[in-house]
Amino acid sequence: MKSFVISSPFGKENLRIEETQKPAEIEGNVTIRVKKAGLNPVDYNVINGKILYNLAPLPHVPGSEIYGTVETDGKHVKKGDAVIIYPRVFDGTCEYCLSGREYLCPNGGIWGVVSNGGYTDYVSVPEKQVFKLDRDMDSDIAVSLPVGGLTAYHALKRANAAPGQSVLVYGASGNTGTFAMQIAASMGLEVYAVSRNSWVTEFGATEVFSPNGIPDNFKVDIVIDSLGASFWENSVKHVTNGGSIVTFGVQTGRESKLDIGDLYTREIQMIGSTGGNRKELVELIKMTARKSFMVRVAKKFNLYDLKDAMGFFETKVGGRIILEN
Repeated sequence: MKSFVISSPFGKENLRIEETQKPAEIEGNVTIRVKKAGLNPVDYNVINGKILYNLAPLPHVPGSEIYGTVETDGKHVKKGDAVIIYPRVFDGTCEYCLSGREYLCPNGGIWGVVSNGGYTDYVSVPEKQVFKLDRDMDSDIAVSLPVGGLTAYHALKRANAAPGQSVLVYGASGNTGTFAMQIAASMGLEVYAVSRNSWVTEFGATEVFSPNGIPDNFKVDIVIDSLGASFWENSVKHVTNGGSIVTFGVQTGRESKLDIGDLYTREIQMIGSTGGNRKELVELIKMTARKSFMVRVAKKFNLYDLKDAMGFFETKVGGRIILEN
C-alpha cells in the first residue's frame, strides 16, 4: 500500500509517497480502508514542522481525521461498516481517562501526531477509538466530525451553553466555526458570526460582522474564539458581564494582554477547551443525523495530491479541504 511520509527536514516539498506494509491484524484493533481524510491546521502544522512536541514515530505518516470502511471484524464494528476515528490516543487507565476526559490523558495525544495518521491506504486503530456511522450519512460531513465538529461541540458544552443565550463565533468560515454555529443554533442559541464571508448565514448565523465591524456596545453571553491573540481584546470587549470566553486556537498568536481587573469585576469566565471525549463524539454523530448538519467544501483533492492541497490551504479560502482515496 502507499503512504505519505514526512521527516526532517519538514515542509510540503519534503512530503514523499512510500510503499508501506498493510497493517497486520492486532488483537483489540480493527483495520480500516481510508476513503476520505481532512486537511486541517493540525495536519498542516505537522507537515511544516510546527508541531514537533511528542511527534512520533519518525518518519511520520500525518493525517488526524479520516472516514473509511472496516476491513476486519471487531467486537462492535464489522467488515464493511462505515466509520470515523476518535482522534485521541489514550491509555484508558489514568484519572483523566477514568473520569471521561480521555483528551487530557498525559500518556496520549492527538492521533496522527503522537502516532502515525491517516494519509495512507489502510490504518490499524484500537477499536475503542472507532465509531460506526449510519450508511446514509454524507461522508464529507462524517470526516469533518472528529476534529472540527467535536471541538465545537465540546467548547459549547464547556461554556454551559443553554437555549436563549447568545454566542459570537470568531473564525466562523472554518470547519470548527461552521459546526459551532450549527450546533449552537440547534441548541436554541442566538448566533452571531465574525467573518468576511456572507455565506456563513447558511450555517445558522442571524448576523455576520466583519472582523473590524462589530458595534462597540455589542455583547453576547458566550464568545467562541479559535483565532488567538489578535482577537483576544475584542473577545473580552464583546462578552457580557458574567459571560464566558472559550478559546482553543492560537492561529494569530499565543500571547495577548489581559486586564485582570476587568476579568474579576465583570466575572468573565475564561475557558480553555480542547477536543472532546468519546461520549460527546457519539452524541455529535446522533445529533448530526437528526439535525442534518452541513459542511462547506472548499475543494476536493485526491489523497496523493496532498502537496497541491497544502498549497490550496495556504490561500485561506473558507471551507473544508477533503482528500479522497
